[in-house]
Amino acid sequence: MKIFLFLIIQLLFLPLLTAGSLYSASGGGVKSLDPALADDLAGRDLTALCYDTLVQYDYLARPYRLIPGMLKKMPELSPDGRSYYCELQEDLLFAPHPALPDKKSRRVTAYDVKFSILRIADSRHHSPVYWLYRNRIAGIGDFRKKSAGFPPGDYSFYEENIPGIKILDEQRFILTLEHPDSGFLYLLAMPNAGIVSRRAALAAGNSSISRNPAGSGPFILQEWIPNLRLKFIRNPEFRKEFFPQAESVADRKKALPLLDSIEISQIRQNMTAWMLFLQGNLDINALDKDNCDTLAGSGELIMALRKRSVILDKIPEFEIRYVGFNFNDPVLKNNIFLRRALREAYNIQRRVKHASNMLIPAAGPIPEGISGFIPALRPHVPDLKKAAELLKLAGYPGGIDPANGKPLQISFDQAGSSVNHRQMGELAQDDFRKIGIELIPALNSRPRFTDKLRRGQFQLFRYSWIGDYPDALNFLQLFYSRNRGSCNYCGFADARFDKLYEKALELNDSPQRDKLIADMIKLLDEECVWIWEGFPISFALHYSWLENFIPHDFSFVRWKYLSVNEQKRSEMKRKFKPLSFNELSGREEKHHE
Repeated sequence: MKIFLFLIIQLLFLPLLTAGSLYSASGGGVKSLDPALADDLAGRDLTALCYDTLVQYDYLARPYRLIPGMLKKMPELSPDGRSYYCELQEDLLFAPHPALPDKKSRRVTAYDVKFSILRIADSRHHSPVYWLYRNRIAGIGDFRKKSAGFPPGDYSFYEENIPGIKILDEQRFILTLEHPDSGFLYLLAMPNAGIVSRRAALAAGNSSISRNPAGSGPFILQEWIPNLRLKFIRNPEFRKEFFPQAESVADRKKALPLLDSIEISQIRQNMTAWMLFLQGNLDINALDKDNCDTLAGSGELIMALRKRSVILDKIPEFEIRYVGFNFNDPVLKNNIFLRRALREAYNIQRRVKHASNMLIPAAGPIPEGISGFIPALRPHVPDLKKAAELLKLAGYPGGIDPANGKPLQISFDQAGSSVNHRQMGELAQDDFRKIGIELIPALNSRPRFTDKLRRGQFQLFRYSWIGDYPDALNFLQLFYSRNRGSCNYCGFADARFDKLYEKALELNDSPQRDKLIADMIKLLDEECVWIWEGFPISFALHYSWLENFIPHDFSFVRWKYLSVNEQKRSEMKRKFKPLSFNELSGREEKHHE
């Protein structure tokens, strides 16, 4: 019966294979394709299919750099570093939409840009991505306060002047910031900054575009069956753009996007997605921790999959995992020796092993690829003797609390109660037990965990931060004192750090800025604000018939560049034979060694 049900599930998700199409899977349900509301990774990445942005990432450039998207050229920055002069390309069109009857109504203008920014700032929409513009665009805070006083459906006040958004004509506009911000343009490249049709949103109702996008992106939503699949088709009127470095010579002269369609199956069960991939019915599939050791434990894919021309992609995530200290806690805040003792005892290599080597040890908060990254040249080995000496200096010799003669107790909060969270709590307990400290793990639901962080009701906590854009300050903002109560969960405040941070915020990439970043990281390490844990690695598999697939920290970038060699896919799939358990477990090749 179970096998029968499993086959039924597979049939439900079996894509109808067509030419020039990509088939992929999303592990969770997509809530919205509205740029103002898509705050989950799946929704954000798919929103990029339907919406275009003013600037975009150069797909191939490393380190990452921005190039014009909807703009004719990169914005011109004023001498004071606060204003960006922008000019839209001519003849940009929104995709066909029921509320847009003709090409004239589908034309993209500077008024659509203003509207797209303001609807995110409108407090009535409860946009989770308001942080993009908060404390950045001049006057946006006042606009947000004013919006609360208007009834739903009334957008008349959008026509009023906003100091930070000046419309010169239908093609030209100026964005002015409250203060210089070197990372601002990166925010404009995010799918949430996609430009929405003002006419369509107002005519159809702002909430309607969650499932009926009104953008000018490379693809158009054709079908959305909730909890089953989404299908997008090529937008033939997408602005003219080419990819001369495409693998296929024919694709080098073809206007983007290269694919005719993209079908995303919403599959919650990893096994179902895995079976569809093995059959060649999914072109790409993520490799989770459970089967990573079996399929690529040595860092090389097993022979059975290599014979099928499956390619293993190892992608360091733009994310830092860490253990933070509460700088408002009476035990920890003024006791740097205690914080350092705990850091010394924390065994990073045990976490790497627990993660099936899908974790790179960290020596600082900044991921590889941007200024400020510090490679961990050698694995951290806990020095328990040094930790014991630090505990003496901290006033807790042997880990004993002099107030009661018992081992010092410290709480350890995590944002979940899964088996993995329990195991991580047990590892930390064991590490600190070796220096005489009793750790009390606390497993929380996500809402309870975030509430504890907001209220400062914790001592140690384990968490992660995913970068939104490739700038060190996107990570260093987590230590800026003015961000206490938001992303500065530790409550860390240091005038020296703030001064360095504010100086760096005003500078573009330069040796001077790099020096400021290095000084900030050194200060954080000395003050022991976090225990740097590591940068996770994701593993993905794709067939060789999927072309132009290049690992990128911001996966929403790649859709329009991808291509499928249909002839190769068809020929290879005809030769596929079911793989045995021994082949998939790697036992067969071990037998031949």
